[in-house]
Amino acid sequence: MEPLTPEKANYIIAHYMQLLNEPEKIALKQHRHSLKLSELPDGELRTKIYLRNQWLTDEPEILAQLDEGYVQFILNCAGRILKDYPDEVFFNYCAKCGKLARTPRAKQCRFCGYDWHE
Repeated sequence: MEPLTPEKANYIIAHYMQLLNEPEKIALKQHRHSLKLSELPDGELRTKIYLRNQWLTDEPEILAQLDEGYVQFILNCAGRILKDYPDEVFFNYCAKCGKLARTPRAKQCRFCGYDWHE
């Protein structure tokens, strides 16, 4: 099996999100909302609101998944998904250049422009 890259991990997270377990989904939501909050000037007040509405979490076991950074988190999640559901993940590679297509159902390569519509 070829190595898992951040590009492949993003592809898995984006197109096979239903295969994430509940703690991974919460950690992903935590990361996305934390990014949003970091861009806002009144972060402390909004953080309290986000915690109250469960858009953020303060559970240590969920937060620990993000301790090594987002890239490592998605690599861990994608690795687990590939291990637990090897037959459900389809990597759609271009027949001409061999690069990963944008989506599992794409019919045109975003890199070389090759078209495999039928």
